[in-house]
Amino acid sequence: MKRMYRVVVFVSIIMIPLLIGTWVNAEEPEYAPWGQVAMKEVKAKYPQEKIVDYLHVGRQSEGETTVETFKLWLVGEKKEFGVIIDIYFKTSTQEIIEIKMKETQN
Repeated sequence: MKRMYRVVVFVSIIMIPLLIGTWVNAEEPEYAPWGQVAMKEVKAKYPQEKIVDYLHVGRQSEGETTVETFKLWLVGEKKEFGVIIDIYFKTSTQEIIEIKMKETQN
């Protein structure tokens, strides 16, 4: 019985720091604020549809301009579709230059 108690205590001592470490190190990704902008813009254009999925496609930089690309999947009463949204902004100031949206069926 004492041996089982020691094993449980030993395993607990090892596992607790591992679990705490995963909670503490959870950081917001760099693209997260741009994802919020993307969802806000899509919701403004399609107020009746519900956003059911969200994907960060990637980031591209050219000179002073950076583009964050997202794909959002929407469901409405009559159709289901995706929206590709490109957010162009100045790399140095993060000022939005332009936002482009395009519907897609896949």
